[in-house]
Amino acid sequence: MKKLYVLLFSSLLLISCSNNNKKNKLDSPTDAKTLMDESMQRFANAWNQGNAAMLSEEFTIDAVRIISNPMSPIIGKNAILKSFESTFSDESELYKSHIEISVVEARSVSTDIFLGTGIFKILDKNNNVLEDGKWENVFKYADGKIKFLLESAHRNSQIQTEAENVSIITNSIDSEALHFEKIKTSVSNYIKYVNDQNAEDLSLLFSENGIQNVSSKEGIILGRDNIRNSEIFLEGQSLNANITGYKYLENSLAIAYGKWSQTDENTGEITTGQWGNLFKIEGENAFLIMESAGLN
Repeated sequence: MKKLYVLLFSSLLLISCSNNNKKNKLDSPTDAKTLMDESMQRFANAWNQGNAAMLSEEFTIDAVRIISNPMSPIIGKNAILKSFESTFSDESELYKSHIEISVVEARSVSTDIFLGTGIFKILDKNNNVLEDGKWENVFKYADGKIKFLLESAHRNSQIQTEAENVSIITNSIDSEALHFEKIKTSVSNYIKYVNDQNAEDLSLLFSENGIQNVSSKEGIILGRDNIRNSEIFLEGQSLNANITGYKYLENSLAIAYGKWSQTDENTGEITTGQWGNLFKIEGENAFLIMESAGLN
């Protein structure tokens, strides 16, 4: 009888372990590239149908869009829905357009936070390119798929405006949120190192495998060494930037976004844009895991 009891207990234990393993497999995200490809396919399908509601479902309730137009962040799912409704309206230059998206890099940075970067192209019904550019986004994993926390996508076109017609960059927001001051220090150092033409110290603001996706560089730059080696500074260029939004994501990860301007002191021309970045907090430092900045 004792032997039978032991066998029965062992069988129940094996069944329980098997069920737990199945549950863990179901609850665990698949690889980052697969999740990213699936997300971009859903995005493209909804865009190509002109379905604003379907697109908005790809975003978390508190997601942020940082895109070339408009020149201010779009915050929250309801505002994001309205932005897509405007994009697909018959007054829009993107009315009845279709989009092509490719993924260059996809990573998990914690158990439920993912990042991806790539390129996009928006075309009209005759396949004429209306817009093209680069994207670099942050996602949250839940229920078997990822949703946008931050979309940072910027077209390649360049707009330069006379200085007197451009609003001056305002001061950064104040926040008592955890680690905000470290982000503020990182942004201040970024401005300083660019204006000092200091590529070495600028690259050290990034994590070793950091990603840089900016309008001033061709393609997407992967890794601290490549970021340093690809820096090209122009004489007479002066950078300024601010922080307009911040969110701590737990697990020592944080999202911040804001505006930037670069003045050509020789001509008075000002180039402006927005940025949306992902940071990793390590001790007293906030390192850039991902920088995404583009032109308005």
